[in-house]
Amino acid sequence: MGNKPGTVFNDQMVADFSTTCTSGLTEMQVREHCIHWLHQHPSGRMKKKCFKKMMSQALPHFSKEEAEKMENHIFRIYDLNQDGFIDFHEFMTVFMVLTGDQPKSVLEKMFRIFDVKSTGTITKEEMLILVTDMHKLIRENETDE
Repeated sequence: MGNKPGTVFNDQMVADFSTTCTSGLTEMQVREHCIHWLHQHPSGRMKKKCFKKMMSQALPHFSKEEAEKMENHIFRIYDLNQDGFIDFHEFMTVFMVLTGDQPKSVLEKMFRIFDVKSTGTITKEEMLILVTDMHKLIRENETDE
């Protein structure tokens, strides 16, 4: 699903993201995101360490343990081909799905969030793990309002 190593983006990918992206991004904006991505990740792939840093900035009130649990859940969503990296295509695909209007795609991603062990089923144990880990997000959101 992700790009082959060394292949970051091409004109067709940019065109596809700009024509199918329901967030309203133009082809030029997608290109700018690609260029920024390459500047931040010259190999074209985001390492988990970099993702962890990004998440710690997004979740500043989380303890190290709480943040690590959320990082693992969210990283798993982005790393579509499960190679341990997030490439630009994977990043933009999840962005499009989560901002898109295709209910089936959104539901499939939500299912992947709860299917912690990637077995194709959601067990009671997996549900409890995720709900417990995400409870902090809900509490934090309530205190911000």
